[in-house]
Amino acid sequence: MTNEEGVKISIRLSNEDMQLIQDFMEEHDLDVTTSSFIRDAIRGYIASKKVPAEAGEDGIYVRLSEVLIQAMENMRKEGIIFDNESYIRQLIMTDLIPKESLESTKANAFKAAQEASRMM
Repeated sequence: MTNEEGVKISIRLSNEDMQLIQDFMEEHDLDVTTSSFIRDAIRGYIASKKVPAEAGEDGIYVRLSEVLIQAMENMRKEGIIFDNESYIRQLIMTDLIPKESLESTKANAFKAAQEASRMM
């Protein structure tokens, strides 16, 4: 059946599969419907299969342990980080870019902004 919201399908899950879903949602404090969880799981599965093939010139694929992923998720929930990708990018930039280069770049950016504001 098709409607404005999409295609409706039915699936049959074993009691064990349903319990896995419910346990996971409870353990991760997910306040979503089972349908929403399954949709997100499908999208995540597809994305995980695409990433290695698509990673290349414009990206890199890194596997992390569940502990690290959970730690970042906890930081996101607490509002410490925005998302995993930006946090990892920040860590790499902090480690890779020498402090002197960063300070020089910030100073140059500020000077350019001052000059641009004077022209207005």
